[in-house]
Amino acid sequence: MRLEMQVIKTPDGMELFVRSYFPETSETQRTLYWVHGLGEHGGRHDHIAEFLTKSGWRLVIPDLRGHGRSSGVRTHVKSFDEYVDDVVLIWKHLELTDASTVLLGHSMGGLVAVRTVQEGRVSPSALVLSSPLLGLKLHINPLSVMLGRVLIRFLPTARFSNGIDAGNMTHDSEFASMRRADPLIIKTVTASWFFAMQAALVAGQRQASVVSLPVFALQGSLDRTTDPVAMGDWWEQIQSTEKAMVLLEDHFHELFFESDWRETTNQMLNWLERRNPNRHPKSRDEEDRAIAAS
Repeated sequence: MRLEMQVIKTPDGMELFVRSYFPETSETQRTLYWVHGLGEHGGRHDHIAEFLTKSGWRLVIPDLRGHGRSSGVRTHVKSFDEYVDDVVLIWKHLELTDASTVLLGHSMGGLVAVRTVQEGRVSPSALVLSSPLLGLKLHINPLSVMLGRVLIRFLPTARFSNGIDAGNMTHDSEFASMRRADPLIIKTVTASWFFAMQAALVAGQRQASVVSLPVFALQGSLDRTTDPVAMGDWWEQIQSTEKAMVLLEDHFHELFFESDWRETTNQMLNWLERRNPNRHPKSRDEEDRAIAAS
């Protein structure tokens, strides 16, 4: 596996840290563009990157603004359109090809990926969703919401706990310990972020029928963070003729950090392989010979 890292600057002055993982020995024509979840970062995904690159996939995984090694106020946006703009900017900067690029979003990244597709900003060959944030199951204190509505007018960067418990993310004790010890994991959000998230949720559900590209979804039955029921409602409204959902029994929220993450990843790859076989472009001589032989 070969890792390349770069910083891409946005028009509003953010510096986005981007990781690109490549297979060591083979040229790949397939890219999985991964949008991570709230408060985390791309650097957590080395185990997945190694697995994917061995299967002939390039993995692109940026740190969203305000996350990880990217700049910006931590977990703060005025609108989720800022995340969407960043996803598109990186896509164009890396000159990703629509036909050979799959967009994957986990949790909050799932909502960002959905909104990016719904707004027609990119046209990936497929959309993969892992425990997507299409509804909240996490309990939010109503008093905190009321206080947030007041503060957002005067102090939009006021911070509140995001309520995420590492013990509810995965059953795997090693992954849970790594999450707790990770200094780049953020445990709060701003008032502005919360209401921006709510607006994006409403738009994501309202415009579900806009989605018509192939979709593969993974959802844990014991998810205590995002709402599987809301995911199901959205799923019924999308217009994709090619779609598949895998419900993983007894799984928490971070499906790629459960003990059986390899099996889960293989389920995704098997579906993608049927859609994106690793075919290398033919040379002009090879094409001429094929035409002559036909």
